[in-house]
Amino acid sequence: MSILNKKSFAAFAAAAIMISSLSSCKNVSENAELDEIQTAVPFSLTEQETHSEEETTSQSSAAIRTEETTSKNITTSEKADETTATEAEAAEATEKATETAVPTAEISSASGTSYTEETTAATIQTESPAEPVAVTAVTTTSAAARETAAAVYSSNSYSALNYKTQKGVWISYLEYGSIMTGKSSSSFRASISEYFDNIKSLDFNTVYVQVRAFGDAYYDSTLFPTGDKMTGTIDDDAPFDPLEIMVEEAHRRGLSIHAWINPMRLMTDSQIKVISDSYTIEKWYNDSDKNGKYIVKSGDRWYLNPAYSEVRKLIADGIAEITANYDVDGIQIDDYFYPTTDSSFDESAYTSSGTEKSLSQWRIDCVNSMVKKLCSTVHNANSTVIFGISPQGSVDNNYSELYADVKTWCKSTDYCDYILPQVYFGFDNPALPYSDVIALWSSMTSSGNVKLVIGLAGYKIGAVDTYAGSGKNEWINNSDILSRQIELAETLSNYGGVAIFRYGSIFEPDSSVANQVQKELNNIKK
Repeated sequence: MSILNKKSFAAFAAAAIMISSLSSCKNVSENAELDEIQTAVPFSLTEQETHSEEETTSQSSAAIRTEETTSKNITTSEKADETTATEAEAAEATEKATETAVPTAEISSASGTSYTEETTAATIQTESPAEPVAVTAVTTTSAAARETAAAVYSSNSYSALNYKTQKGVWISYLEYGSIMTGKSSSSFRASISEYFDNIKSLDFNTVYVQVRAFGDAYYDSTLFPTGDKMTGTIDDDAPFDPLEIMVEEAHRRGLSIHAWINPMRLMTDSQIKVISDSYTIEKWYNDSDKNGKYIVKSGDRWYLNPAYSEVRKLIADGIAEITANYDVDGIQIDDYFYPTTDSSFDESAYTSSGTEKSLSQWRIDCVNSMVKKLCSTVHNANSTVIFGISPQGSVDNNYSELYADVKTWCKSTDYCDYILPQVYFGFDNPALPYSDVIALWSSMTSSGNVKLVIGLAGYKIGAVDTYAGSGKNEWINNSDILSRQIELAETLSNYGGVAIFRYGSIFEPDSSVANQVQKELNNIKK
């Protein structure tokens, strides 16, 4: 099916539902050292170092998402008639009742399956990068087969390729402009192959490729419109499927490939107005009862609101579509949860809930309900595929600004198999020193249930670290920061790997920092 030929399958997409995870939450107590470490590290600053648009557009600056003002004065409005996720338990029960309508014969149940560090027949997990895998062993599900699977996303029997220690690089949608827009499939294949070869040259084994950045799709989707970087792509007069090609070329090199998604972030007004009415987000945008509730504008961009079970279902269906139809090895969601602390974002849903919980706790419950559903969706589609979350490096900001319950996620595979905090801080950052931050995350994952991978800021090499106070010139004065950070991470008792953000920053750097970047890469290779 052409990547643009979606309308004929829009009706089927509504039936895309998955059975919830059968595994129960493990009650794991907090590590006794956690409170001591957190007290020692002042996480009260508003600094947010993330995969933001501002960061990715400039190698020479480390811009941070604008701080939002918290509003605690919740006003009262009429109760909405939509289903809300005011109480996580009630919402999950409703979703499970709906999901059981899918024939269980079509679903591969996770049934308590958890990701371990032991080699299994189903999941390849080796300490070092694998030898190139034979093409016949990793053939991607064909486009025709994906059409057949469109009505109901059945399970995928592919045995995922993952490593005990992830060593990964993020490939952002920003990289796609130069290698995808206006290109043919053969041109794109050659370019992405070069990307993967460069990553392999670092002795890295995992790639995280962005497949949905703004409610769009860089794969063959019936649920989301085609990403704008696909403009002008040509292949016998029809656009090609980027994810299909990336999966093939990654596996050809023995690289694990994880589909990276921003679950809630959508488009701007000008972008969303021109997409087809067949897509759910467009229907909600044009529906006066859903606009401002299911889909909410914050700043100049629209976001999905996880307070509603229908919204969480759309996000989960999108993940089911990828996991069932492509031989990916992992699904990863980014740190874009609530875009604002302003109470107006979800005032109607919060008021309608009748909850006695604070707005903050209620939002945390909404995100938890969404994350848990996404995790079970991945495991039900393919029990060998792993689900990861890449939250902010600052634990405090995860709670106070994004409502991300990272402590809970770090303890149970009901929420994720690996957590990849974006620890984009140098050693000399006085408020958030790298060594203290990774110690905190290590303590939070001490149960061993969830793998800890440390995210590193390749984009800061040679740049002023604007929010690092007295340590702002650290990335200018040193050319071995990443190598030292990797070495320190390796000393953690529960070390699960590292990941560098992003490809363009380390392999296509600005000329002003190219020499320093190369020195950093040489130190990593040693």
